[in-house]
Amino acid sequence: MRKLHPLQRNIQKIKWEKDSPFNTDFKDKFFQPNVIDETNDVFINANELNQRWQQLNKDHFRIGELGFGFGLNFLITIASWFKSNAQNKKWLDYISIDSFDFNIDDFNKVIKNYPEIKDFADEFIKFLPITNRGYTRINLSKYKVRLTLIMDDVDDALSSLLKNPNNQIDAWYLDGFDPKNNKSMWSKSVINKISMLSKKDTTFGTYTAAGFVRRELEKNNFEVNKVKGFGNKRHKLIGKYKGSFSDSAPKSSGLRVAIIGAGLSGTCLSYKLANQGVKVDLFEKNNRLDLNPLGSMYPKFSLDVDARSYLLTQAYFYSHNFYSSKYEGYMNTGIIFLNNSADRKFWIDRLLKLGRNDLFELLTAKEINYQNKIDQPYDGLMVKIGGCVSIKDLSNQMLRNKNISLHNGYHFSDYKTGKNISLNFNNGKKYDGYSHLIFCSGSSLQSLMPKIGIKHGAIVGIKNKNLEKINSTINSNGYVLPKYSNLNWSGSIYSNQEIQINNRASFKEIMKKNNNLLKDVYPEDVNASWSGARATLPDYMPVAGSLDKQKVFVLGGLGSRGLSLAPLLAEMIMSDICGITSPVSNKIREAIDPKRFLVK
Repeated sequence: MRKLHPLQRNIQKIKWEKDSPFNTDFKDKFFQPNVIDETNDVFINANELNQRWQQLNKDHFRIGELGFGFGLNFLITIASWFKSNAQNKKWLDYISIDSFDFNIDDFNKVIKNYPEIKDFADEFIKFLPITNRGYTRINLSKYKVRLTLIMDDVDDALSSLLKNPNNQIDAWYLDGFDPKNNKSMWSKSVINKISMLSKKDTTFGTYTAAGFVRRELEKNNFEVNKVKGFGNKRHKLIGKYKGSFSDSAPKSSGLRVAIIGAGLSGTCLSYKLANQGVKVDLFEKNNRLDLNPLGSMYPKFSLDVDARSYLLTQAYFYSHNFYSSKYEGYMNTGIIFLNNSADRKFWIDRLLKLGRNDLFELLTAKEINYQNKIDQPYDGLMVKIGGCVSIKDLSNQMLRNKNISLHNGYHFSDYKTGKNISLNFNNGKKYDGYSHLIFCSGSSLQSLMPKIGIKHGAIVGIKNKNLEKINSTINSNGYVLPKYSNLNWSGSIYSNQEIQINNRASFKEIMKKNNNLLKDVYPEDVNASWSGARATLPDYMPVAGSLDKQKVFVLGGLGSRGLSLAPLLAEMIMSDICGITSPVSNKIREAIDPKRFLVK
């Protein structure tokens, strides 16, 4: 299958028979009417999950599924997991692959027939407002469940999972359509990769009893049993992997991590590690945190079909979910990109051709002006998901965790590795006993990667009645944000040199970028200003990953995309440290690998 843009859809052909879906391409029904009993029999009981969960002696359990479909197996499994794990702190990692898109409208049509799992369905769909190809990570903290949904060719998806030892599966749900009509999912290559992702005593269940499937599983070191099938199926296959490889994932509660830099990346990472029971020391060179009073989380969706495009898309939606669930101050206002240049018009036209009416809407100048009570000449593209975040307030909220200790006024000097990691600071202080070290500040990264540059930026806070009715983030050459704490923040200035804040000078430069939005605003309307620094790299991609045997990590170079990149990249590094399934593909990992910029 050709590689699709992350916002393109791969729609399956469905015929509905009394609210029951039938796939016309594969000539097979998705599930039996009594699907809850079917899933319990073919997958949950076949893998002896309830018994294994009661005896679980590690932090998380991993299920791998081929064929997500409408997500019913997932929801039914959550119900069983929650019943077994309601008083526990362990997590279920559910990794599911499907080459076809998950359709929310079809899902709603199906799920209304199964009120027993409605609560779980409501929680799931709350965190999936939009779908994209590639990886989607959803954390259902209420039930201690992480879903990693991969919409991609099954062989490619399994190949990506193979690159990370944290993706080893405990139990498989092999739930593709009839093998006679869906040969790509039951190919020799796919079954071989399933075996490579299995370990000692990994189990599987599948509704099929096809001879070539059984023989291929046996060739790949599975013990296979043909037993009575569910409902009108005569037989099904169940079994266990006979290999000797064991799971060696660490226990998060025994880890102690040092993070250098208390910007957005550092605080996101501290928060995610602390929520897994990790003790975190967060070191910041400044005596107090001076963070952006209001930032815009806006996308620059790439038009290419490459790792950068997949990263930008996946991270944007992940960040939206993260802020929506963790931070009451997130304003999901939508973002309007004004059609004010030939390049912008080309970008807008290409995005509209993707046919994502659930995400994009073309607005006339009249509509934009009416909705925001402004007067400007351009039409524009409304991106329906996205908005504004006070990074200062968000960071303060994330740092209120008993597992996080913030140390201000600590200017990092150097570190030493051994059995544990020790740190030295310019004030003569020394800290040791760390299992991991993570660099999240631009200045500390420069000593490791001289190609990292530092860009300085400034924004101004305006108090003017002509801007008070702006309801959406509006992006031209600069941007103007909706009112927050009685100010409309506008930006932005970029410079290689540190910017000395001067309200009048800052306003003049920002005015040039927003002349149609700020034409009735004057220098005396500027009531506040803020400046900060951000790290950038020559290829406009961040760095995130390990430097030294999975003990020393870096996270930086996010540029102007910090709000949309930091949560997902923090999730990735947290997952690596805690032995959790990776939330991103191997191709994305390779594209952001910090080793590409290391000093030789």
